[in-house]
Amino acid sequence: MDAVKVLVQASDEFTGAGVKAMLGASEQLQLLMDTRAGRPDVILVVVDGVVGSSTFAFLRQYQGTGVTSAPRAVVVADRFRAEDLLVAVECGVTALLSRNEIKEGTLASAVLAVSRGAALMPYRLQGILLDQLTQLRFQVLAPAGLTLFGFETRERDVLQLIAEGYQTDEIAKKLTYSEGTVKNVLYGLMNRLRLNTRSQAVAYAMRAGLI
Repeated sequence: MDAVKVLVQASDEFTGAGVKAMLGASEQLQLLMDTRAGRPDVILVVVDGVVGSSTFAFLRQYQGTGVTSAPRAVVVADRFRAEDLLVAVECGVTALLSRNEIKEGTLASAVLAVSRGAALMPYRLQGILLDQLTQLRFQVLAPAGLTLFGFETRERDVLQLIAEGYQTDEIAKKLTYSEGTVKNVLYGLMNRLRLNTRSQAVAYAMRAGLI
C-alpha cells in the first residue's frame, strides 16, 4: 500500500517541526514539503489559538473541481467556533482535534483514519453540525427547490426515475413535464458536473446519497 501523502501547515516553524517529527515516525505517512512534490492526500493544519479565516483561505486553495477529489483536511487547534462548522466542511475539513489531546501516536492515527474516509470531531460539534445542516436544508435550500447535494429537486426526481429504468417519455409522463424539459434538466445536470452519460449521472447521485 502506498504511503499517505501529508502536507503540514503550522502557525509557526517550531510547531511545524514538532508535528513533522511526530508524523515522520510512521512508515505509512509521507510528508510533502510543498505541493510541487505531489498532490497531498491529507492536509494537516495546526493553529495556535482559534481557527479563523486565514485557515479556511489556505484550505480553499486545494478544493476539487467536482471531477477530481480534494484532499481531506485535519485541523488541530486550541479552540473552534461552532458557527464556522459549515465553512470548515466546505473547505474539506473532516477532523477537528484539540491541541492538548495530541500525542505522537494519536496524530498519526487520526491522519491515517481521515485518509481512509473517517471523520473525527468532538461529539458536541457533531451534534451542532447536524443541527446546522438540518436548518440549512429546510430554511434555505428546500424553499429554493434545492437539496444538500446541490441538486435541484427536479434533477433528483429525474435521476431517481432513470435509476429505476424509466425512459425519457415515461419520466415526462410521471412528472408531468414535457420530454424537452426532462432532456434539458438532464443536460444541465450533466454539463454542470462534467458527466458524459446518464449512467454516470446516476452513479454520481448514488455516491452522493441522493438516490
